Amino acid sequence: MDIANFTFMDGIRLSIFAMLVVFLILVLLQFIIYSFKFLPRDLGLKKSSDPVASAPASIESQDEDEMVAMLMASILAKEEFKGNIRVKSIKRIR
Repeated sequence: MDIANFTFMDGIRLSIFAMLVVFLILVLLQFIIYSFKFLPRDLGLKKSSDPVASAPASIESQDEDEMVAMLMASILAKEEFKGNIRVKSIKRIR
């Protein structure tokens, strides 16, 4: 294939070859992703029936609530004041 004498058929052959390469790579990726199904799910993690294990879920929920409160406070303060806003503390009102 000479670039000066590049014909329409050379372009067709090159396009078909490029598409074949792309589809072969996609099939290879498909098999790699399919093989993940056969890997073990728990990589050494032990399941404990300890009631203490449920405590971090509530802590994470509380952390998430605090993060939402900080974001909302900064959004509302940004509407009123110009410049940067820093949230120093969070207090639960109830």
